[in-house]
Amino acid sequence: MDGEFHPKRPLSAAQDEILVKTLHEVERNDHRAISFKLWDTLVITPFSRPEDMFLFMEEDFALLTTSDKSFTQLRIEAQKAAEKKYSAKGNVTLEKIYNIFAKMSGITPTGRERLMTRECDLIEHFAFPRKIGKLLFDKAKDCKNKIIVTSASYYPRDVVVKILCNCGYGGYDSVIIPSEQNIPDSAETGYLDVVIKKSGVEANNILHIGGDFSKDVEAAIVRGMKAVMLQSVQPLMIKSGRLRGFIEEKLIFDIDSEKCMALRSAFALYAAYGFDVPQNKKPHSDFCLDEYMIGFMILGPLSLIEDFEPETDMQKSLIEAMEKNQKITDGRDDFKDMLYFHFGDFIGKYGSEGCRLPLEFLENHSYIGDRNIIFPLLSDKEKKNWGKAASEPKLAPVHMEKIKKNPLQKLADKLFPEGTNVREMSEAVLHRKKRK
Repeated sequence: MDGEFHPKRPLSAAQDEILVKTLHEVERNDHRAISFKLWDTLVITPFSRPEDMFLFMEEDFALLTTSDKSFTQLRIEAQKAAEKKYSAKGNVTLEKIYNIFAKMSGITPTGRERLMTRECDLIEHFAFPRKIGKLLFDKAKDCKNKIIVTSASYYPRDVVVKILCNCGYGGYDSVIIPSEQNIPDSAETGYLDVVIKKSGVEANNILHIGGDFSKDVEAAIVRGMKAVMLQSVQPLMIKSGRLRGFIEEKLIFDIDSEKCMALRSAFALYAAYGFDVPQNKKPHSDFCLDEYMIGFMILGPLSLIEDFEPETDMQKSLIEAMEKNQKITDGRDDFKDMLYFHFGDFIGKYGSEGCRLPLEFLENHSYIGDRNIIFPLLSDKEKKNWGKAASEPKLAPVHMEKIKKNPLQKLADKLFPEGTNVREMSEAVLHRKKRK
């Protein structure tokens, strides 16, 4: 992604404090080498889930096959098959995924190469620097530390190097890719031993920065290294409030579908920019008590709905009130500009399914802290109508990682595959029972 988007929102006081402390850890004079995780630490993407990028490849795939399955569906199946076949004792690579994909789809070797190249081009295009990661990286360079970047994804070295270049990360000393070191995917922390070897210094002179407490902090400390945890943006966003769980419950069968692409992208950008420098949930708030973030996630998605009309008088009053607050409208305007900056006009083709739901959440379930931001902008009558106790929303669990299934669950997947009518009917029955 060429260039950077600069939001109007400044960091909160708590975020400023975290940034200063983290930069101080990097500039300490007892470090001689600093190791950075690439994904989620130095580089992020504007997607709620990696598979969303595959939607950009559907037209390319349609020109190469008559398959009744979508590219996204086959690409996900091919990766799962590759992980099952290779991850225990070897490595899953893009080459291996596309070897399986070609057999599943029946495309020619030329078609396989074309799609694989297209995917690499897309990840190079969409990847952009995490702002705090860039600040820490530049600080490490200023302090004359050796800099090592580690990438555990299935993308090859040339793609990783191009992403680093596009995102402004230059002057590093080495890039470690576990598959090149014969470190199997199952040895999730084995790359740290290579970091120590490549650095040429003692382990206690190395600082490692990553987003997983077990794999990046505990594993580094066990090896004698120092470690700083820079939490990933999406888990931080999910834990900051109840909105995502509310959306997942409302769209339990649709949230992963193409028609909810716009809403998923809204959450991805909300995470990427609102939680770049980590911040935690604030008491009595789902939006970190921040006007800008209310505008971003309430008014922002509404801007995607053609000919939008409020469903209730209270919704109309809330929108009119929010539009009187400059910080709230800054969030809305940044949402629109940010979406176009990352996606152009592409998102619009999928519609705006679910984009009313954040407003519904604010109207019926918002915490008092967020209501207090809007109350001064309402009339006395509107305050009275909205001042009644908010109801607690039903929330669905939000899973950021693959769920490990027991043998019975795996058997159920074989008998009733995901996506089949019988599977959806059974899940709907179970979901209704859980609600009672």
